[in-house]
Amino acid sequence: MRVKVEAYAGHTANERPLRFTLGERTVAVTEVLDRWYGEQQRYFRVRAEDGDVYVLKYSDRDDRWELVSFTRQGSRGTDPRRDIDKTVH
Repeated sequence: MRVKVEAYAGHTANERPLRFTLGERTVAVTEVLDRWYGEQQRYFRVRAEDGDVYVLKYSDRDDRWELVSFTRQGSRGTDPRRDIDKTVH
């Protein structure tokens, strides 16, 4: 899903996302949790002000941002501090 992203530009363009727009709603990024690189893409796993976690992809070749993953706050896997019962029943 294509998204409009406002990004910080340090010594490279689109160095990290600051906020992005989903439909009519603009969401601020509060934390970059992880980042990794493909051949011509950059991926950012971010936590937004709504508490949800998003994975955004920037394509250098197309100069385009996409939302590739979304996890709602409180879902399994979004909070590494969450105590998950690993007991087998």
